[in-house]
Amino acid sequence: MKNIKLVRVDFRLIHGQVITKWRNIIAATEIIIIDDKLSKDGFLSDIYVMAAPPGVKVLVLSESDYIEKATQGNFSDGKENVLILFKSIANVRRIIEKGQHFPELQIGGLGGGVNRKSVVNGISIDDQDLEDLKYLQQRNINIYFQVTPEEVRLTLGKAITKLEG
Repeated sequence: MKNIKLVRVDFRLIHGQVITKWRNIIAATEIIIIDDKLSKDGFLSDIYVMAAPPGVKVLVLSESDYIEKATQGNFSDGKENVLILFKSIANVRRIIEKGQHFPELQIGGLGGGVNRKSVVNGISIDDQDLEDLKYLQQRNINIYFQVTPEEVRLTLGKAITKLEG
């Protein structure tokens, strides 16, 4: 794999916080968005590509394209600092179930809604999200919640205690 600096779930994908804060902290030179629906929408994909700052390459890949390219070693040069973005926790689980692995996963932005519980300000999850996170944790992925770099990381264990307590 390339030099993956951050794997993040954020339903907004590329937006102000990712670009101005996280990108600068990890010195990302490439952003890979993994999303089946977005990969099939050329117009929206182009918007995300244009939203990136100059000098930052953006790839919008389907889950299967990402897995194929990763398996073929297309991400093995190590020259780029990479930020990988997912829209949902379910997207990450599907990638992991198909043999990929990330040592760490940041949950950064998931909106509220029916049957969703707030973990921290800006991050809400439902029962399926929690089940998926536990599945990922069982596969030795360090999971934490953090919207912005200024906030303290909240581990999955502490989030579970908060949600179930």
